[in-house]
Amino acid sequence: MRLRPSPATSPRQLSRGFTLIELLVVIAIIAILIGLLLPAVQKVREAAARSKCTNNLKQMSLGCHNCHDTYGRLPPMAAFQFGSAYLAPLFFHLLPFIEQQNVYNSATPVTGGGVIPLWNTPGTGGTQYLRQTRIPIYQCPSDATIGTNAATDWTPGDGSYGSNFQVFGNPSFNAAAPTAVDWDGKTTMVSITDGLSNTMMFAEKLAYCPGVTNAALTGPKNSSNSAGGTWWMRGIYSSGTVSGGAATGGDDSYPGDRVSGVFAGGVSPTDGTRWYTGVDSLPRIFGIPANNTTSGFCDRGLASSPHIQVINVGLCDGSVRNVNSSITAATWWAACTRNGGEALGTDW
Repeated sequence: MRLRPSPATSPRQLSRGFTLIELLVVIAIIAILIGLLLPAVQKVREAAARSKCTNNLKQMSLGCHNCHDTYGRLPPMAAFQFGSAYLAPLFFHLLPFIEQQNVYNSATPVTGGGVIPLWNTPGTGGTQYLRQTRIPIYQCPSDATIGTNAATDWTPGDGSYGSNFQVFGNPSFNAAAPTAVDWDGKTTMVSITDGLSNTMMFAEKLAYCPGVTNAALTGPKNSSNSAGGTWWMRGIYSSGTVSGGAATGGDDSYPGDRVSGVFAGGVSPTDGTRWYTGVDSLPRIFGIPANNTTSGFCDRGLASSPHIQVINVGLCDGSVRNVNSSITAATWWAACTRNGGEALGTDW
Protein backbone atom coordinates (compact mmCIF):
# COMPACT_ATOMS: atom_id res chain seq x y z
CA MET A 1 0.00 0.00 0.00
CA ARG A 2 1.38 3.45 -1.05
CA LEU A 3 1.53 6.20 1.52
CA ARG A 4 0.59 9.75 0.65
CA PRO A 5 3.05 12.48 1.66
CA SER A 6 2.08 14.23 4.81
CA PRO A 7 0.88 17.83 4.56
CA ALA A 8 4.06 18.99 6.34
CA THR A 9 6.28 17.65 3.54
CA SER A 10 4.16 18.34 0.49
CA PRO A 11 6.07 19.61 -2.61
CA ARG A 12 3.78 22.60 -2.83
CA GLN A 13 4.75 23.73 0.63
CA LEU A 14 8.46 23.07 0.07
CA SER A 15 8.52 25.34 -3.00
CA ARG A 16 6.59 28.24 -1.53
CA GLY A 17 8.13 31.68 -2.49
CA PHE A 18 8.24 35.03 -0.71
CA THR A 19 5.05 36.91 -0.21
CA LEU A 20 4.69 40.47 -1.51
CA ILE A 21 4.96 41.87 2.00
CA GLU A 22 8.19 39.97 2.62
CA LEU A 23 9.68 41.29 -0.64
CA LEU A 24 8.73 44.85 0.25
CA VAL A 25 10.34 44.46 3.67
CA VAL A 26 13.59 43.18 2.11
CA ILE A 27 13.62 46.02 -0.42
CA ALA A 28 13.03 48.55 2.34
CA ILE A 29 15.91 47.14 4.39
CA ILE A 30 18.23 47.29 1.37
CA ALA A 31 17.19 50.89 0.68
CA ILE A 32 17.89 51.86 4.29
CA LEU A 33 21.32 50.22 4.15
CA ILE A 34 22.15 52.05 0.90
CA GLY A 35 20.98 55.31 2.44
CA LEU A 36 23.26 54.75 5.42
CA LEU A 37 26.20 53.71 3.24
CA LEU A 38 25.99 56.48 0.60
CA PRO A 39 27.06 59.38 2.85
CA ALA A 40 30.03 57.33 4.05
CA VAL A 41 31.05 56.62 0.44
CA GLN A 42 30.70 60.30 -0.45
CA LYS A 43 32.87 61.27 2.52
CA VAL A 44 35.55 58.81 1.43
CA ARG A 45 35.46 60.17 -2.13
CA GLU A 46 35.70 63.78 -0.92
CA ALA A 47 38.57 62.86 1.40
CA ALA A 48 40.42 61.31 -1.55
CA ALA A 49 39.71 64.36 -3.72
CA ARG A 50 40.86 66.75 -1.00
CA SER A 51 44.02 64.69 -0.59
CA LYS A 52 44.68 65.12 -4.32
CA CYS A 53 44.09 68.87 -4.06
CA THR A 54 46.53 69.00 -1.14
CA ASN A 55 49.14 67.11 -3.11
CA ASN A 56 48.73 69.53 -6.04
CA LEU A 57 49.49 72.47 -3.78
CA LYS A 58 52.52 70.70 -2.39
CA GLN A 59 53.87 70.02 -5.89
CA MET A 60 53.38 73.67 -6.85
CA SER A 61 55.08 74.93 -3.69
CA LEU A 62 58.02 72.56 -4.11
CA GLY A 63 58.20 73.61 -7.77
CA CYS A 64 58.73 77.18 -6.59
CA HIS A 65 61.61 75.99 -4.42
CA ASN A 66 63.19 74.28 -7.43
CA CYS A 67 62.70 77.47 -9.43
CA HIS A 68 64.35 79.46 -6.64
CA ASP A 69 67.31 77.07 -6.65
CA THR A 70 67.64 77.52 -10.42
CA TYR A 71 67.25 81.30 -10.73
CA GLY A 72 68.02 82.52 -7.22
CA ARG A 73 64.51 83.93 -6.79
CA LEU A 74 60.83 83.00 -7.00
CA PRO A 75 58.94 83.27 -10.30
CA PRO A 76 56.98 86.50 -10.89
CA MET A 77 53.22 86.90 -11.27
CA ALA A 78 54.14 88.10 -14.77
CA ALA A 79 57.35 89.39 -16.31
CA PHE A 80 58.80 90.85 -19.47
CA GLN A 81 61.36 88.08 -19.30
CA PHE A 82 61.96 85.35 -16.75
CA GLY A 83 64.16 82.41 -17.59
CA SER A 84 63.47 81.58 -21.22
CA ALA A 85 59.90 82.95 -21.27
CA TYR A 86 58.61 86.38 -22.23
CA LEU A 87 55.41 88.10 -21.08
CA ALA A 88 54.04 85.02 -19.34
CA PRO A 89 51.99 84.40 -16.15
CA LEU A 90 53.33 82.64 -13.06
CA PHE A 91 51.66 79.31 -13.80
CA PHE A 92 53.46 79.22 -17.15
CA HIS A 93 56.83 80.00 -15.54
CA LEU A 94 56.22 77.14 -13.13
CA LEU A 95 55.68 74.47 -15.82
CA PRO A 96 59.30 73.21 -16.08
CA PHE A 97 59.35 72.61 -12.34
CA ILE A 98 56.18 70.48 -12.18
CA GLU A 99 57.20 68.07 -14.96
CA GLN A 100 55.47 70.02 -17.74
CA GLN A 101 58.54 71.01 -19.77
CA ASN A 102 56.92 69.81 -23.02
CA VAL A 103 54.01 72.23 -22.56
CA TYR A 104 56.47 75.03 -21.81
CA ASN A 105 58.47 74.24 -24.94
CA SER A 106 55.36 74.25 -27.14
CA ALA A 107 54.86 78.01 -26.67
CA THR A 108 55.60 80.28 -29.63
CA PRO A 109 59.37 80.49 -30.28
CA VAL A 110 61.04 83.89 -29.99
CA THR A 111 63.70 84.99 -32.48
CA GLY A 112 67.06 84.69 -30.79
CA GLY A 113 65.85 82.13 -28.25
CA GLY A 114 63.11 81.66 -25.71
CA VAL A 115 59.34 81.29 -25.94
CA ILE A 116 56.23 83.41 -25.48
CA PRO A 117 52.76 81.95 -24.78
CA LEU A 118 50.20 83.75 -26.93
CA TRP A 119 46.42 83.61 -27.25
CA ASN A 120 46.73 82.04 -30.69
CA THR A 121 49.69 79.73 -29.98
CA PRO A 122 48.78 76.35 -31.54
CA GLY A 123 47.99 73.53 -29.17
CA THR A 124 49.21 69.96 -28.93
CA GLY A 125 47.57 66.65 -28.06
CA GLY A 126 44.27 67.39 -29.76
CA THR A 127 43.73 70.96 -28.52
CA GLN A 128 43.39 73.86 -30.92
CA TYR A 129 45.35 76.27 -28.74
CA LEU A 130 48.04 75.98 -26.07
CA ARG A 131 45.79 77.85 -23.63
CA GLN A 132 43.35 74.92 -23.73
CA THR A 133 45.94 72.47 -22.39
CA ARG A 134 44.81 70.65 -19.26
CA ILE A 135 47.42 70.68 -16.50
CA PRO A 136 46.29 68.09 -13.91
CA ILE A 137 48.29 69.65 -11.06
CA TYR A 138 46.41 72.92 -11.59
CA GLN A 139 42.97 71.32 -11.16
CA CYS A 140 41.36 70.15 -7.92
CA PRO A 141 38.98 67.18 -8.42
CA SER A 142 36.63 68.69 -5.81
CA ASP A 143 36.14 71.84 -7.89
CA ALA A 144 32.73 71.36 -9.53
CA THR A 145 33.13 74.64 -11.45
CA ILE A 146 35.84 73.22 -13.74
CA GLY A 147 34.63 73.28 -17.34
CA THR A 148 31.33 75.00 -16.49
CA ASN A 149 31.97 78.38 -18.13
CA ALA A 150 30.10 77.75 -21.37
CA ALA A 151 30.80 81.29 -22.60
CA THR A 152 34.46 80.57 -23.33
CA ASP A 153 36.54 78.20 -25.43
CA TRP A 154 39.28 78.25 -22.80
CA THR A 155 38.45 75.02 -20.99
CA PRO A 156 39.95 72.56 -20.16
CA GLY A 157 42.74 75.04 -19.44
CA ASP A 158 41.05 76.33 -16.30
CA GLY A 159 42.55 75.87 -12.85
CA SER A 160 41.61 75.67 -9.19
CA TYR A 161 44.39 77.66 -7.51
CA GLY A 162 45.47 81.26 -7.09
CA SER A 163 48.91 82.69 -6.33
CA ASN A 164 49.54 85.16 -3.52
CA PHE A 165 50.28 88.64 -4.90
CA GLN A 166 51.94 89.59 -1.62
CA VAL A 167 54.64 86.98 -2.30
CA PHE A 168 55.04 86.94 -6.08
CA GLY A 169 54.15 90.56 -6.87
CA ASN A 170 55.21 93.95 -5.53
CA PRO A 171 52.90 94.68 -2.57
CA SER A 172 54.04 98.31 -2.29
CA PHE A 173 53.03 99.34 -5.83
CA ASN A 174 50.98 102.43 -6.61
CA ALA A 175 47.41 101.15 -6.87
CA ALA A 176 46.29 104.45 -8.44
CA ALA A 177 48.57 103.89 -11.43
CA PRO A 178 49.10 100.12 -11.85
CA THR A 179 51.62 98.84 -14.38
CA ALA A 180 52.91 95.46 -15.52
CA VAL A 181 56.13 96.02 -13.55
CA ASP A 182 54.10 95.68 -10.33
CA TRP A 183 53.60 91.99 -11.13
CA ASP A 184 57.23 91.05 -10.60
CA GLY A 185 58.15 91.13 -6.92
CA LYS A 186 61.67 89.74 -7.52
CA THR A 187 61.11 87.82 -4.31
CA THR A 188 63.74 85.65 -2.63
CA MET A 189 63.22 83.26 0.26
CA VAL A 190 65.37 85.50 2.46
CA SER A 191 62.99 88.43 1.86
CA ILE A 192 60.08 86.49 3.40
CA THR A 193 60.86 87.69 6.92
CA ASP A 194 57.51 86.67 8.41
CA GLY A 195 58.66 83.05 8.15
CA LEU A 196 58.30 80.50 5.36
CA SER A 197 55.91 78.34 7.40
CA ASN A 198 53.73 81.37 8.22
CA THR A 199 53.30 82.76 4.69
CA MET A 200 51.06 81.47 1.93
CA MET A 201 52.24 80.92 -1.63
CA PHE A 202 49.04 79.46 -3.08
CA ALA A 203 45.42 79.02 -2.09
CA GLU A 204 42.46 77.32 -3.68
CA LYS A 205 40.34 79.45 -6.01
CA LEU A 206 37.33 78.25 -8.01
CA ALA A 207 37.80 77.75 -11.74
CA TYR A 208 34.63 79.69 -12.50
CA CYS A 209 33.11 82.54 -10.52
CA PRO A 210 29.82 83.77 -12.04
CA GLY A 211 30.09 87.09 -10.21
CA VAL A 212 28.57 88.92 -7.27
CA THR A 213 24.88 89.63 -7.84
CA ASN A 214 23.44 89.50 -4.34
CA ALA A 215 22.78 93.05 -3.12
CA ALA A 216 22.58 91.78 0.47
CA LEU A 217 26.17 90.52 0.38
CA THR A 218 28.35 92.57 2.71
CA GLY A 219 31.98 93.40 2.09
CA PRO A 220 33.93 94.47 -0.99
CA LYS A 221 32.74 93.88 -4.54
CA ASN A 222 34.28 94.40 -7.93
CA SER A 223 32.49 97.32 -9.52
CA SER A 224 31.28 95.56 -12.65
CA ASN A 225 30.21 92.37 -10.84
CA SER A 226 31.08 90.44 -14.00
CA ALA A 227 32.16 86.83 -14.02
CA GLY A 228 35.68 85.73 -13.23
CA GLY A 229 37.57 82.61 -12.36
CA THR A 230 40.96 80.98 -12.69
CA TRP A 231 42.74 80.07 -15.95
CA TRP A 232 46.35 78.98 -15.69
CA MET A 233 47.56 80.72 -18.89
CA ARG A 234 45.74 84.00 -18.31
CA GLY A 235 47.98 87.06 -18.54
CA ILE A 236 49.26 86.90 -22.13
CA TYR A 237 49.34 88.76 -25.44
CA SER A 238 47.06 87.87 -28.33
CA SER A 239 49.65 87.51 -31.09
CA GLY A 240 52.98 88.76 -32.40
CA THR A 241 56.63 88.38 -31.52
CA VAL A 242 58.94 89.93 -28.95
CA SER A 243 60.99 92.97 -29.86
CA GLY A 244 62.99 94.84 -27.24
CA GLY A 245 61.25 92.98 -24.42
CA ALA A 246 57.76 93.92 -25.62
CA ALA A 247 55.27 92.07 -27.77
CA THR A 248 54.40 93.51 -31.15
CA GLY A 249 50.91 92.01 -31.07
CA GLY A 250 47.83 93.17 -29.23
CA ASP A 251 47.45 92.87 -25.45
CA ASP A 252 44.97 90.14 -24.57
CA SER A 253 45.15 90.05 -20.77
CA TYR A 254 48.75 90.83 -19.82
CA PRO A 255 49.76 91.03 -17.01
CA GLY A 256 46.42 89.80 -15.62
CA ASP A 257 42.67 90.28 -15.59
CA ARG A 258 39.49 89.02 -13.91
CA VAL A 259 40.19 85.36 -14.73
CA SER A 260 43.82 85.31 -13.60
CA GLY A 261 44.91 83.01 -10.78
CA VAL A 262 45.50 85.73 -8.18
CA PHE A 263 44.48 86.58 -4.62
CA ALA A 264 45.57 88.99 -1.85
CA GLY A 265 46.37 92.09 -3.84
CA GLY A 266 47.13 93.58 -7.21
CA VAL A 267 45.27 95.76 -9.69
CA SER A 268 44.94 94.85 -13.35
CA PRO A 269 46.01 97.58 -15.79
CA THR A 270 44.03 95.62 -18.38
CA ASP A 271 40.48 95.61 -16.99
CA GLY A 272 40.79 97.25 -13.56
CA THR A 273 40.12 94.11 -11.54
CA ARG A 274 41.20 94.47 -7.91
CA TRP A 275 42.17 91.55 -5.73
CA TYR A 276 41.36 92.48 -2.16
CA THR A 277 43.88 93.21 0.58
CA GLY A 278 43.79 93.46 4.36
CA VAL A 279 40.72 92.20 6.20
CA ASP A 280 38.73 92.41 2.94
CA SER A 281 40.78 89.51 1.52
CA LEU A 282 39.16 86.82 3.69
CA PRO A 283 37.66 83.99 1.56
CA ARG A 284 33.87 83.61 1.65
CA ILE A 285 33.22 80.40 -0.23
CA PHE A 286 33.88 77.16 1.65
CA GLY A 287 32.13 74.40 -0.27
CA ILE A 288 29.80 74.88 -3.22
CA PRO A 289 26.44 73.29 -4.05
CA ALA A 290 26.51 70.18 -6.23
CA ASN A 291 24.70 72.08 -9.00
CA ASN A 292 27.38 74.80 -8.96
CA THR A 293 25.00 77.63 -8.05
CA THR A 294 27.75 80.03 -6.98
CA SER A 295 25.97 83.06 -8.44
CA GLY A 296 25.04 85.58 -5.80
CA PHE A 297 27.98 85.12 -3.47
CA CYS A 298 31.08 84.52 -5.59
CA ASP A 299 33.69 87.28 -5.88
CA ARG A 300 36.63 86.89 -8.26
CA GLY A 301 38.76 89.15 -6.04
CA LEU A 302 39.00 86.47 -3.33
CA ALA A 303 40.38 82.99 -2.82
CA SER A 304 37.61 80.37 -2.63
CA SER A 305 37.37 76.71 -1.66
CA PRO A 306 35.38 73.79 -3.09
CA HIS A 307 35.65 72.04 0.29
CA ILE A 308 33.21 72.38 3.16
CA GLN A 309 34.56 74.42 6.10
CA VAL A 310 38.22 74.34 5.00
CA ILE A 311 40.48 75.84 2.36
CA ASN A 312 43.82 74.27 1.41
CA VAL A 313 46.82 76.60 1.17
CA GLY A 314 50.43 75.98 0.10
CA LEU A 315 53.04 77.63 2.28
CA CYS A 316 56.44 79.07 1.41
CA ASP A 317 58.27 76.23 3.17
CA GLY A 318 56.70 73.71 0.79
CA SER A 319 54.11 72.40 3.26
CA VAL A 320 50.31 72.49 2.94
CA ARG A 321 47.82 73.57 5.58
CA ASN A 322 44.06 73.03 5.89
CA VAL A 323 42.73 76.37 7.08
CA ASN A 324 39.36 76.32 8.83
CA SER A 325 36.59 78.61 7.65
CA SER A 326 36.43 80.10 11.15
CA ILE A 327 39.78 81.84 10.63
CA THR A 328 39.64 85.56 11.32
CA ALA A 329 40.31 88.14 8.63
CA ALA A 330 43.30 89.46 10.59
CA THR A 331 44.95 86.04 10.78
CA TRP A 332 44.28 85.33 7.11
CA TRP A 333 45.90 88.59 6.05
CA ALA A 334 48.85 88.03 8.38
CA ALA A 335 49.48 84.73 6.57
CA CYS A 336 49.28 86.55 3.20
CA THR A 337 51.95 89.18 3.85
CA ARG A 338 55.60 88.19 3.57
CA ASN A 339 57.18 90.90 5.71
CA GLY A 340 54.31 92.61 7.53
CA GLY A 341 55.52 91.59 10.98
CA GLU A 342 52.01 90.55 12.09
CA ALA A 343 51.55 87.80 14.65
CA LEU A 344 49.39 84.88 13.53
CA GLY A 345 46.38 84.25 15.71
CA THR A 346 45.60 81.04 17.56
CA ASP A 347 43.12 80.21 14.79
CA TRP A 348 45.96 79.58 12.31
